Amino acid sequence: MLKLYFLLFYEFTKIGIFALGGGYAALPFLYYLQSQYNWFSVDELTNMIAVSNITPGPIGINMATYTGFTTANIIGAIIATTAIVLVPFIMTIFMTKLFTKFQSCNTVCAIFTGLRPAACALLASIGLKLFYQTVTYTKEEWSAPFQIEYKALLLFIILIIPFSLIKKNPLLVIIAGAIGGILIKSF
Repeated sequence: MLKLYFLLFYEFTKIGIFALGGGYAALPFLYYLQSQYNWFSVDELTNMIAVSNITPGPIGINMATYTGFTTANIIGAIIATTAIVLVPFIMTIFMTKLFTKFQSCNTVCAIFTGLRPAACALLASIGLKLFYQTVTYTKEEWSAPFQIEYKALLLFIILIIPFSLIKKNPLLVIIAGAIGGILIKSF
């Protein structure tokens, strides 16, 4: 069990260090954990993302807590949560002092200019994976042949259009998606 605790701490420390851009940037790492250690299934990861979105607090921390708990109960949740925030917390204190000193430096500005598209590419990649796994019957990554779940695709279209056009509260979209999912499964 001690080995599992160390592994949780190690993996979530890596996520905390390299998941720049918030909780969604941690998703590629969570997919890696799913494939490498099989701590949770792809369906559980999808559920984890949904639960993390509707619970209070940062998404990355919620996912770390959920993964730690499902893997090693309360101690695992504490270890994973501590690991994901420890290094970023220390780095934030350190970087704040450095950034105020070097904020006009061209190299620092260039680094931040490069980090934005990288974070956007990671989010887009995960978004496409989640979309594919949601609207097809196959849960494998980009496998063919696949069958489309037309009800899920229709619900996605119904929810994405008003959200992208009106830009209302995301919580309303999540609630509408939950209600739509219940309706879809009942028919």
